[in-house]
Amino acid sequence: MGRQKRRRRAILLTASAVVLACAGWVTWQVIAFATTDDPFRTKQSASCADAMRFADQKRLPPGAYDAKCSVRVWLDTQYDAEFRIGRPALRTWLASAYPDAELEPDCYPKSVDACTHVELNPAAKGGAMAIDIDVVYEKDGRALVSFRPFDV
Repeated sequence: MGRQKRRRRAILLTASAVVLACAGWVTWQVIAFATTDDPFRTKQSASCADAMRFADQKRLPPGAYDAKCSVRVWLDTQYDAEFRIGRPALRTWLASAYPDAELEPDCYPKSVDACTHVELNPAAKGGAMAIDIDVVYEKDGRALVSFRPFDV
């Protein structure tokens, strides 16, 4: 075998080894990611006080009950606070906490009766930069509220 042929063969074998190593690494990463919990998709239980403080609120709104809260933390943070409250108390709280927020009826998903998005400028001292609020009106003058502060 000539010197040039041996050199081409060595280059081809080296290139093949690099390609196979990269393909193996990518496959390993895909399998590792697919078999572990994606921290952003996985909600963890959280204190509702922490969820509200993240948005610079001292506590749940007065009159709120049946509260459940969770958090997702990975590249960014999002709290999910869900609670029930009387409709008048909800209006009073929104007017005092976020005076510029108006509940709109055109929301996604359509199963939500009213919603609003609040941009916090400047960001909350707790860390939130924005808040999504969804409301489902229930019977007897109650509302189920999803309060989701997040940083971007």
